[in-house]
Amino acid sequence: MEYHEAEYITSALTPAQWPETGLPEIVFSGRSNAGKSSLINALVNRNNLAYRGKTPGKTRMLNFFRIDERVVFADAPGYGYAKGGSMTAELFGEIMEPYFRNRRNLKAMVIVLDIRRLPNQDDCIMVDYARSAHIAVVAVCTKSDKISRSQQLQQIKKISGTLGISTAQCCVCSSLKKTGLVEVWDQIDRVIQ
Repeated sequence: MEYHEAEYITSALTPAQWPETGLPEIVFSGRSNAGKSSLINALVNRNNLAYRGKTPGKTRMLNFFRIDERVVFADAPGYGYAKGGSMTAELFGEIMEPYFRNRRNLKAMVIVLDIRRLPNQDDCIMVDYARSAHIAVVAVCTKSDKISRSQQLQQIKKISGTLGISTAQCCVCSSLKKTGLVEVWDQIDRVIQ
């Protein structure tokens, strides 16, 4: 399915600030340099809907975007970036734990991973958050233009094994080359219907 209209709704630190749209919601999480904002922008064919900083770790709140009056994307703060005053684990938890526990219309988490890197402990914790909240997990492995097809296949096996998910829950894409985006949308459509 093609998506055309995409708009920023709000940014939120607390549950009282979460928007009430009545639409299914997908949260995008991942390490600060995994490419969450670039992926969101590529999925809606925009250059600057979601903020992409030159320095990782700039997203400090949950940022909400309405897509075609059909779904809401929530861009979560990145985690795991140590330079330049990145968000502390405590503040990250204060924002994300209530969100996973209490957000009624949250349907899935897209965990954004650099395909060249194996998931770390933080990535595994995020998948556990999603599981504990009984929401679907889709792993989107970005930056696929950086490695060969055979390396991609090897990495998908390792990534899915590390996260304890099936390879069918993993998509490979490149926000730069605009490849694999249809597969990501197929996964999103499946969980919101």
